Amino acid sequence: MAAFLLALAGPAAAATQASWNGAAGTATWSTAGNWSTGTAPAGELGQLTLPAVGPGCGDWGCAYGVDDTGALTVGTLALDAAAGYLVRPLAPADRITLLHGLLFGSSVAASGGPLDTTFAVPLALGAGQRWNVSGVPGTPTALQLGAVTGASYPLTVALASGVTLGTPEMDTGPLTLVGAGTLQLTGTGAAQPADGVASSPPPLLSRHGTRLEDGASLELSSGGTVAGPITVAPGSPSMLAIGDGVAPDGTAVVNGSVVLRASSTLSLWIDQPAPAGLHRPRPGTDYSQLIVLGSLDLNGATLALTQGYTDSQVACAALEPGQTYTLAEAARLTGTFAGIANGQAVGLGACDPLAATTAAVVVRYNTATRPQSITATVIGDAQARALVAQALAPPPPAAASALGLLRAGGYTETFDAPAAGTLALSWATRVHGRLLTIARASNSAGQAGPRRLPIRLTLTGTRLLRFLARAAQRRRPTARVAALTVTASASFTPGAMSSPTLAPVTIHRTIRLG
Repeated sequence: MAAFLLALAGPAAAATQASWNGAAGTATWSTAGNWSTGTAPAGELGQLTLPAVGPGCGDWGCAYGVDDTGALTVGTLALDAAAGYLVRPLAPADRITLLHGLLFGSSVAASGGPLDTTFAVPLALGAGQRWNVSGVPGTPTALQLGAVTGASYPLTVALASGVTLGTPEMDTGPLTLVGAGTLQLTGTGAAQPADGVASSPPPLLSRHGTRLEDGASLELSSGGTVAGPITVAPGSPSMLAIGDGVAPDGTAVVNGSVVLRASSTLSLWIDQPAPAGLHRPRPGTDYSQLIVLGSLDLNGATLALTQGYTDSQVACAALEPGQTYTLAEAARLTGTFAGIANGQAVGLGACDPLAATTAAVVVRYNTATRPQSITATVIGDAQARALVAQALAPPPPAAASALGLLRAGGYTETFDAPAAGTLALSWATRVHGRLLTIARASNSAGQAGPRRLPIRLTLTGTRLLRFLARAAQRRRPTARVAALTVTASASFTPGAMSSPTLAPVTIHRTIRLG
């Protein structure tokens, strides 16, 4: 492992180095016997290495350390990703200024994992640099850091697939995330030193801007995260995730713009309804929210909207029909999510795949007032009736006449299903006191969302419209009116695990005969 880390370090490593071995049997860094050189680190080092735990270490204590050396300046910090180190500072003064970069990897093969490393000593960038966070090949690997600061210096972090880099703060210069791993802003917990005095402010992410490339993802799971502009590179299959699905969930305020791509995903959570006495759910507590002080460019990105857990963390919350969640606010909103039109029904992903029911919402884009916003309203009877009524909207002009309907045998409408279930639609009219069904449609939807709804003339309807259309063309007495009035009616029957059958929705419309 040491050779692997040295090879990664390259010529940047200076002559003065310190490599941990834990031989003294104590956790403190100031104990000289814990280092391979027999000297505790101090002042400035070319490389500080926490290598693979050697065979001379008999228990986990060899990978446990407390930095009590004060302020250090280190060229390269190299951590073995398979050793499971747990290192924390003794006091807020114990911190490291990093000049060249961080290496987090291992030459070991997959061991079944996942593998976790915590290095909670605060890091301050002393120059622009690149980090190589490669983890353990073939094994989910996590590295939890303390606060990372250094707003004057650019930082590029290469994240291998399966690797999660967590930190309570990444307040650097321009930040670029490259690779298929994830950066997770996690709050202040990992920066808590041994003396109990927290060393990190509320979570911050590079005020100069963050760019996601080559599939790198960003998860802002802390409440009150403040970030600079966030941009997904063209074609990058990156995910921007707000919250982690357990109330109280995350919020993110971006001082600048957010640019998503068609290849990327925005992940948000709806955890629980508003408490009794409140009309609206609380952002950051009942659901995750993105606030963008500049423009939010969706560009056809995918929306991953999932039902989370209540603050009891026991089960998926029973959401309240009709309650509206403001998922995002922006000074300017452009574009839509892939496959989600304004006012469309969207099923929520289930926090528990074995849950009996899953909720659905109506997503709306508001660009008429400021701040512009994206909202999700939980579907109840009122919302379901509105969606069913849309299926009864007048046919397009080309099909609105008897001749147009006859020519195509009907027409096709789009039905936005409020849940899994079946829609039944019919057109009826009275002729000489008899009620005749002239068109029918039926659609069984496996989930909420848009479905094609072919509305087809019945044999009776075809004969009636043909007779009346010909009579109108010949100006016969039977065609004193230029239109036929029909009653369009539809009812929706949700699946067995959903709410009761929706009462029929009925409207009247006319069909031109000429």
